[in-house]
Amino acid sequence: MAEEPLDKEPANYAFAAYMGSGLYGATDASLFVLNIPMTFQWRDREDIRIRLSTSAGFFDYGRDNLQELEIPDSIGTLTLIPGVEKVYSVNDRWELIPHIDYGYAKNFSTKEEAQVYSVGLHSRYYNQGDLDRHVWVNKVVLAGYRTFASDLQDNYVKLITGYDYKTNLYVSLKAGIAIPTVYGSVSWSYNGIDYAEKWKDGSVRDLNYELGVSLYAPKPIDLWITTVDRIGLGLQHNAFGQVIRLFAGTPF
Repeated sequence: MAEEPLDKEPANYAFAAYMGSGLYGATDASLFVLNIPMTFQWRDREDIRIRLSTSAGFFDYGRDNLQELEIPDSIGTLTLIPGVEKVYSVNDRWELIPHIDYGYAKNFSTKEEAQVYSVGLHSRYYNQGDLDRHVWVNKVVLAGYRTFASDLQDNYVKLITGYDYKTNLYVSLKAGIAIPTVYGSVSWSYNGIDYAEKWKDGSVRDLNYELGVSLYAPKPIDLWITTVDRIGLGLQHNAFGQVIRLFAGTPF
């Protein structure tokens, strides 16, 4: 079978911001994805936040590079996706947060560019802990892209449920204290327009499982134009093998 022209290759990199940071694959031909999610409060409205998801993908970056702490020397893909979210407080322990995004993605190797869009709903349910609140998170995200030059279109859906447990320990930092946390999640994702049929005909093997640890700062740390309240490391098992995830912000 003849290979597809470069301008007809799928633009799955456009969904990187919704897949999560991590090393995808187990060889030096792997793709390392780094996501930097940011939120900004809209003026004096605590219930409305501006989102900005920035994602960079690095080709030919595998486990060996990561273990030796090598810095990628070239960027393969880039997405910039602004959006807005609204916080609805059902009660003092439960929040519902819908969002809408629209942004831009580019693959530097093929020169392809795409528009990216998504809608989603995020639920957070809190339980009181010794130092801070534990949280049970549920999310559904529906995303899509359309390339400018080749006019290719595709959809992506992700469902996730996870629990973040904050220990009764703390680490003293110059900027304040950080609380070690342990989290676990189960997710299902699918890239294609027939995701309803895929879900109906799916099995347990289609689920992704992840366990990880993080350091959570009750008082977020200022970093230039944004704040970061968490950094972490997770190990995800999916249908393709294992994914190492390094992240800033929520593990979910």
